[in-house]
Amino acid sequence: MIGHTDTGKTRTSNEDCILCLPELGIALLADGMGGHSAGEVASRTAIDTASAILRQTIRGISPHERLETALQAAHSVIREKARHSIRCRGMGTTFVGVLIESGYLHHAHVGDSRLYLLRYKKVTPLTRDHSLLQEFVDQGLYSREEALAKVSRNILTRALGLEPHIVIDYDYIKINKGDRFLLCSDGLYDMLSDEEIGSLLSRDHDVEGIALDMLELANARRSTDNVSVIVIAGF
Repeated sequence: MIGHTDTGKTRTSNEDCILCLPELGIALLADGMGGHSAGEVASRTAIDTASAILRQTIRGISPHERLETALQAAHSVIREKARHSIRCRGMGTTFVGVLIESGYLHHAHVGDSRLYLLRYKKVTPLTRDHSLLQEFVDQGLYSREEALAKVSRNILTRALGLEPHIVIDYDYIKINKGDRFLLCSDGLYDMLSDEEIGSLLSRDHDVEGIALDMLELANARRSTDNVSVIVIAGF
């Protein structure tokens, strides 16, 4: 398990935040939003709060409950900070988190940061974006190609910190030998197709090399956003 985050070629600050705790089977990624430095505050707050909860709830609590508790706590802390700071008003963050336990990968997410699975050289998204673009596609109003041309990619329908109450999407998958997983922010997948992501994940490199290759390609294409990746392999 290895993660990297990069400011990118056009931004002056990095509002993404990541954390890898391979000894605990934990990988977390958040992509903040808000004026001034509020996006950085939101993503860092989410990662710090969620990781603290996950460390404290190892025994006797299911992975689902641990993730739900961690993300709900992060949501509450972000909203509390926003209430007490004018510069943090309206801040929020996407979040995708993974817990690996007893041969299963458990995951929870809010927003449009993603989790991918590579299995038998085929890549599959395990998360569905909480975005206006995805809603239009789901409702059959546009094909994905039409939506990408006509709808802004960055209008979120869910994010930590924005609304009083938040619904967390949760699921799990049994890990097979040879599986590889990728957590990433939109700064990566806006620059790379799913096929390219699958090709890079399939390379016979270590996870460090794969992660750096992904960042390099996104930056070579002049990513207009921060770029973050966490690659999990070795099963």
